[in-house]
Amino acid sequence: MNAFIGFSAGWLLDVLILSQSGPAGRSPAVFAVCYVLGFGFMTLMVRTCPRDWSLRRVAFVVISIGVAGRIGFLWFPVSNDVYRYIWEGFIQNQGFNPYQVAPNDPLLTGLIQGDMATIWQQINHKDLSAAYPPLMMLLFRTLSAISPKPILFKIAIIGFDLVTIGALILIVQWRKIPPAHLIWYAANPFVLVYVAGEAHLDIVQAAFLVWGVYLVGSKKPVAGFLALGMAAVSKYFAIVALPFVMTRSNRRAWPAIFIAGVAFIPFIHDPEAVFRSLFIFGSRMHYNDGLAEILRFLSGTLALPVLCLILLSLLAGIYLFVHDTLRSVYLALGVLLLCLPTLHPWYLLLMAPLLVVYPSRAWLYLMLASVAMLPVLVNEYHTGVFLENKWLKLIEYLPFYGLLIYDTVMRRPVLPSHIFPLAGNVSVIIPVLNEAGRVAAAIQSVRSEPEVAEMIVVDGGSRDATCERARQAGAVVISGPRGRGPQVRAGLDLATGDVILVLHADTALPAGGVKRMLQTLADYPRIAGGAFEMRFKGGSLGLRAIACLNNWRARWCGISFGDQGQFFRRDALNMMGGFPDMMLMEDVELSLRLKQFGRPLFIRRGVCVSQRRWVRWGFAKNLWRVLTLFIRYLVERRMNGAAGIRTDYYRRYYGSVEPTDQ
Repeated sequence: MNAFIGFSAGWLLDVLILSQSGPAGRSPAVFAVCYVLGFGFMTLMVRTCPRDWSLRRVAFVVISIGVAGRIGFLWFPVSNDVYRYIWEGFIQNQGFNPYQVAPNDPLLTGLIQGDMATIWQQINHKDLSAAYPPLMMLLFRTLSAISPKPILFKIAIIGFDLVTIGALILIVQWRKIPPAHLIWYAANPFVLVYVAGEAHLDIVQAAFLVWGVYLVGSKKPVAGFLALGMAAVSKYFAIVALPFVMTRSNRRAWPAIFIAGVAFIPFIHDPEAVFRSLFIFGSRMHYNDGLAEILRFLSGTLALPVLCLILLSLLAGIYLFVHDTLRSVYLALGVLLLCLPTLHPWYLLLMAPLLVVYPSRAWLYLMLASVAMLPVLVNEYHTGVFLENKWLKLIEYLPFYGLLIYDTVMRRPVLPSHIFPLAGNVSVIIPVLNEAGRVAAAIQSVRSEPEVAEMIVVDGGSRDATCERARQAGAVVISGPRGRGPQVRAGLDLATGDVILVLHADTALPAGGVKRMLQTLADYPRIAGGAFEMRFKGGSLGLRAIACLNNWRARWCGISFGDQGQFFRRDALNMMGGFPDMMLMEDVELSLRLKQFGRPLFIRRGVCVSQRRWVRWGFAKNLWRVLTLFIRYLVERRMNGAAGIRTDYYRRYYGSVEPTDQ
């Protein structure tokens, strides 16, 4: 505890010095050193926060420290954007529509006097009318009517910041996240500078978004969708999150989103004007972008359409493969920000609260690396000219993408999560139905492995010699209800191994495969399971392509099929809700449940699979059947949840409830 107190005191002293160094372009050396030190102190505070402290105690300490730091930034100079907020609120109170008249419009000349003349002088892009969404316009109008002073706007912005912390405390409780994670937001120097310091409105959107996701997740969907609607009319980025929150169970609450649309009513007589400047900003301007910069170099004028196509493809992938609502929102917002043609540092405020749930080295680095833009700010401070230096982006994006790849490949969390005990032995479960010609080979491929404690064959009602051949090969044979999921569940009642390996009868594991599986699980004690790389026996070019796609999906999306030798820790079963009792698609469902513990493992040099089904049914026909059922299942599960999945997949795949084999 003494270390935590010491680091907290160091952090507070550091941010108080940081708060006196603004604007950043005035004292760049002091600002940079204090900013970087602030991230160091924040990380040390997270790591030394006593683990035995209750959420209530941690929340009290975090809020106290956070508020103290934010008070220091009350005197930090606001950004130029705040003067625009004040101006657009002011002219609304004078009867003008800021979406129709730009600050330099001759109609407004008579208003540029006294204190408002000083405000007007500091507005950027005076030739463009308002681009902020209507809820922000109404907020500007209200605050300007009270007092057209930057300090009032700053206090209001900090208010939304504190409201965000309140939502995060509830999310930490809801998701059973270590309370120390609250420090990633409350003590983040990035948040202090761009919210409490420069007073950017992006935190308003983030506050509504975080509250919306929490309320929907805690079974208050009407209030949740209302908050999400408010987020969308605070800044349009939040619209991207909506599809990932909508499910069939909360569909009656969806209309609450449109209640927030009343913010458009004061401007409805000229709806085109509301989006006019926004279109100009989005299509003609760019700053601090990474991916968009590369695409402009490669494809010129086609960069924007290509960027949109990439964004839509990535969002579709997240929708299909990431079924945890909060995580999918986090990933969708991250993808959106990386695809923007303009990425001002404060846009990252949309991600900052979600780092409490998903601490990320990459995103924390990108927030830290905003200090690399200091030369631009120094030049602006001394000359008044804001000019991007493209080379500085290399300092931001090369390490960022490097860390992103590293964390993805190595599965390294910022902080430890649940750690499973070391696994010593394996139970192999083989669900079968009329597999007399193949079951012995599957058993023999693992029988000699010393780590295999038992082999359990679960028969679903075979009419051939499957059971006899399995016993002859050395397996224990039991009967179970038909369908791979129910059969595996029946086998689990008998299994005693630390790890369960589900092996299909037409699949063979190479020598040493079980040992490599256990070693990989030992290397990643926080991961609950995974699958093997697959290949088809004597496969054609088409089947090699299918195997390649299957392996890519299993490795990078974390979703494997049953013929890829799926495995999981017994200790994880209860934590993930048990093995899915489904006649078909139990493999996909198992993968989705395993993803709760992190992306499942993928083991190279894996199983060899028979090509019989592809030969019997034809390549094109079987490919179409697999793809349509797979995508249908993912969409249906996304909308209905695992409990609402239809039960006709078995019949649709086999064409009968009594196939000749599985």
